[in-house]
Amino acid sequence: MHLEDAMIAEVSRADAEREILLHQLDPADFFVEIGDRSTYTGAEVLGWLGY
Repeated sequence: MHLEDAMIAEVSRADAEREILLHQLDPADFFVEIGDRSTYTGAEVLGWLGY
């Protein structure tokens, strides 16, 4: 998947958590900052990860 496609993708909470863990970060920090929801945009997850 290209970065542009990933930015507009909708991802589940589980997928977001998995990606955050792959970056060796704490998903709890993400959920506090972005919110605890069932879905996120790729831009929210990737932006939080620093992409």
